[in-house]
Amino acid sequence: MTGARVLPRNMGRLLLMRTVLIFCQLMLVLASLLYNGITLPLPEMMVVITLYIAVNVLSLVFLLRNRGLSERVYFGQLLADVLFLTVLLYFSGGYTNPFISLYLLPLIVVSTTLGRQQALMMAALILACYTLLVFNYWPLFSMGMASVQTSGFHLHLLGMWFSFALSVGLIVFFIMRMTRSIRERDIRLSEMREKAERDSHVLALGAMAAGAAHELGTPLSTVAIVVHELECDFAGETAITGQTAILKAELARCKQVLSQLSFTAGHLRAEGGRRLGFDAYIKDVATQWKLLRPQVELRLSASSVNDSSPQLVADITLTQALFNLLNNAADASGQSIELGYGWDADSLWLEVRDDGPGFSQSVLENTGQPEVSTKSDGRGLGLFLSRAVVDRLGGQLQLSNAGGGGACARITLPRSEF
Repeated sequence: MTGARVLPRNMGRLLLMRTVLIFCQLMLVLASLLYNGITLPLPEMMVVITLYIAVNVLSLVFLLRNRGLSERVYFGQLLADVLFLTVLLYFSGGYTNPFISLYLLPLIVVSTTLGRQQALMMAALILACYTLLVFNYWPLFSMGMASVQTSGFHLHLLGMWFSFALSVGLIVFFIMRMTRSIRERDIRLSEMREKAERDSHVLALGAMAAGAAHELGTPLSTVAIVVHELECDFAGETAITGQTAILKAELARCKQVLSQLSFTAGHLRAEGGRRLGFDAYIKDVATQWKLLRPQVELRLSASSVNDSSPQLVADITLTQALFNLLNNAADASGQSIELGYGWDADSLWLEVRDDGPGFSQSVLENTGQPEVSTKSDGRGLGLFLSRAVVDRLGGQLQLSNAGGGGACARITLPRSEF
């Protein structure tokens, strides 16, 4: 369908085309005065052309004031063109007029700018008007209908009707298909641009992660040295050594997080790329996450499957995406969450479910932009990064709310990617 920006432009082009046609009609009327063999009802034709000019001027004023322009109004303008053309052809030879092929112009315009229903309606109207002009019209030349039939010229005119009907069918069938292909291509290009924009966000975040890992490495090393010196200086103080032990454990955890940030930013990691079963991978992810959030109960549920667990290469970015979803569910629920998983012949899937308040409508309608966050202290990056990772692996991340309460985040991955 025509968009809000394209419709006024198409309307302007239509009015320009109509102005050219009116000018040509006036020139043809003037030419008929110079040719003795043509007899036209000039008063009637001038009245029709004057009304046509008035409609064109009013339409131009309507367009300039931009009052309620819609596809229905645009289609109505094209219908008016067909009706005015029919009246003019009636007074100038009907289907014997060589300019009857101008009927194809509004049909082409509708087929390329409007939908299939409007194109079929326009085709039916044009064929009906053409057929009507076969039987009722003001003769263009002085010879009557009997002379036309006896001369065999009626066979040529009948062939013109069949040719016109064929042209109408071809225009509606092929141009509509080509137009739909162009629109589908534009939609794919728009989706690719959106994906490229999301990828640029991910690259920017990766650069930020690399910078943060580099900048935080030095102060953490300094803190580790100071903690070690305190541990040595107060080796006999049980209270102090206990505190230093906690600091060392937290420093080790910070270094592990920085290692993951560095890997996400593009650095290699020796333990990455190991191959294991899907069920073993899910259990390994659950074990790692429980170490980070031991206060939250995580329940695993596997769907019944017919074949053995598929093998996949453990991807640290996919693991981090699952961590993001599990953390969101834990923050929303606070007590217990569920991680379900399964597979079939074509795909792998897993679901993170909680019993919290569920996703807000803005999150459900969000297309993956990083600005949305449901947490007061959040940055809106968890779902964005998880979606970016799943998209990169050729899968889908679907968010929904359960009927009885709670939220569900479902990841579906094609087995062909692994």
